[in-house]
Amino acid sequence: MASINVRKETGKLYIDFRYNGYRCREQTPLKDTASNRRALKTVVNKIEAEILLGTFDYLATFPQSRKAREFALNGTTKTSSLKFSEFAKEWLEEQRHCWRKSYLKTVFYLVHTKINPFFDKEMVCGIKHQDILRFRDYLLNNDKKKSVSEGYVNRVVSLLKCILKEASIRFDIADPGVRIIPLKTRRLDIEPFSFSEVSSLIETVNTKYRDYLIVRFFTGLRTAELHGLRWRNVDFIGRKIRINESLIDGELDQTKSKSSDRFVDMNDLVHAAFVRLKDANKASANSFVFINNDKPFCNRYFVNSIWYPLLDKLNLKKRRPYSTRHTAASLWLAAGENPTWIANQLGHRNTQMLFEVYARFVPSLSRNDGEKANQLFNKVGVEI
Repeated sequence: MASINVRKETGKLYIDFRYNGYRCREQTPLKDTASNRRALKTVVNKIEAEILLGTFDYLATFPQSRKAREFALNGTTKTSSLKFSEFAKEWLEEQRHCWRKSYLKTVFYLVHTKINPFFDKEMVCGIKHQDILRFRDYLLNNDKKKSVSEGYVNRVVSLLKCILKEASIRFDIADPGVRIIPLKTRRLDIEPFSFSEVSSLIETVNTKYRDYLIVRFFTGLRTAELHGLRWRNVDFIGRKIRINESLIDGELDQTKSKSSDRFVDMNDLVHAAFVRLKDANKASANSFVFINNDKPFCNRYFVNSIWYPLLDKLNLKKRRPYSTRHTAASLWLAAGENPTWIANQLGHRNTQMLFEVYARFVPSLSRNDGEKANQLFNKVGVEI
């Protein structure tokens, strides 16, 4: 709905209305008086009626308007004929250099397989708040073969909102996603291995993969970081591992985030494992530490042919290999290591995630929860 407002700097009235998805504000020479507002109200009613009927002539109504000349030059507003899928494609091309390759693939997949099919026939300026809510409901309930997590839905909707926000800025249209509140998500449910389970896994696995598991369990490296590790980043003298690359789908890329670039300390077990690996592998400094048949380590092969069969053999609950990272964090906490040091080892920006995700496992791992308090309370002097 159009409105009549006053500009504070000049005290003059201006008309504020929307036309073809654009917010338009046209200044008048009229002072803010009751009679002038009544006169402009007649003009406003006429504008609204013509817009509704599709007969509004912007240039004829506001011949001195810069925006009217732009509309006349273009014939129409860009958003009135621009499909969402077309703008999404344009947006993706503009953003592709801002993301690492693996994330770019994920974004392209989500846009082309989840978002575009739903909004395929929609115009950029035609998507409303309720359309985003319908899309979110569609994501939650459409896939009958498997349940979809709230976190995943939030991720897809957040991507949609980014595209629509850019459209709102570029075309001066209302942002339909501005008041969309993310779904409440469940706390991350992780199941680290106990120390005895870790020992059994390392002792039982094929000797070819024993040192790989040792490094994985006792450094907390992410899968892509581990597989992208090259010998030039292993410092035997300083006992440090430099993490600044990741290997995803056979391609070297940047690490997950800025905080992921770090130096990881080697303990004695890990140092010994690297020594054995180096003795067995006389490759160059640029070669990968972990290889399989002279090729970069294939995570899919390890997961399906080594990892899950190993868990079955030991009657352990099925867990992703990423649980080795959770295990490292939990064991460090249980051993009493400094939380800040642990966060740095894992590549976290701070200790917040460490306490939110892992701290609840410390008592069961150390097996002395409440013992210090119990010793203190026993000094009260009351007979038991």
